[in-house]
Amino acid sequence: MLKLDPIPKVVTFDCYGTLVQWHRAVREAAKAILSNHLSRDGLEKRSVTLADQLRSRAVLHQDRPPFQDYKAILRLSLDEVLADAGYKGTEDDHQTLLSILRRIEPHPEVPAAFNRLRQRYKLAIISNTDNDLIAETVQAIGVPIEFVITAQQARAYKPDHRLFQHAYNTLGVTKEETIHVGTGQVTDMKVCHELGIRSVWIDRVGEPLDPRWHPHAVLSDLTDLPLLLSAPMSPSRRERS
Repeated sequence: MLKLDPIPKVVTFDCYGTLVQWHRAVREAAKAILSNHLSRDGLEKRSVTLADQLRSRAVLHQDRPPFQDYKAILRLSLDEVLADAGYKGTEDDHQTLLSILRRIEPHPEVPAAFNRLRQRYKLAIISNTDNDLIAETVQAIGVPIEFVITAQQARAYKPDHRLFQHAYNTLGVTKEETIHVGTGQVTDMKVCHELGIRSVWIDRVGEPLDPRWHPHAVLSDLTDLPLLLSAPMSPSRRERS
């Protein structure tokens, strides 16, 4: 189990996928966009493919200097994957994508878990996004969150260490006074391993875990996170709900 020594002052979270239904939202956006370009035949299958390609292309652009705001990366990535599929992206396509990704619903257990965690810890989000793009999504969680730290603020995307360092400067804490919760292996768990940050991996899909950056604990969702963080624990045992 997780040894909370020292007790963290802040629990930080990745947002997309960890707290909210990111993959579902991207598939919904891809389906809406493709419906403007082709008939309903094959729409479902092709929208899943487009969503996967869009996420992958956006990650590639995050790693390429100079820094671009996430909305610009989404536009560029969408134009590229549509072009690869034989279509020309339009302004309507761009607006459809951004409108759906501005408000993403939380996973069902998240609000209750956050309400329990707030009784003991401050909560913060560290996310590869823009301030305005994430604002309605955070609001949809329905629980006050003290800090929302974005790539736009730090001018750097995870797994760049600068985003976490900017977050701790903003929060006024050291890494030893935090614990990070996320679904991303490279964007979250790898960085936590490299920086010596305590971490909990949320594995919602049964994904194989890279042993190079094993987290301190593994859960399938946030339901049992408040219990996991409620008392000092031995570091030798991994927890999974």
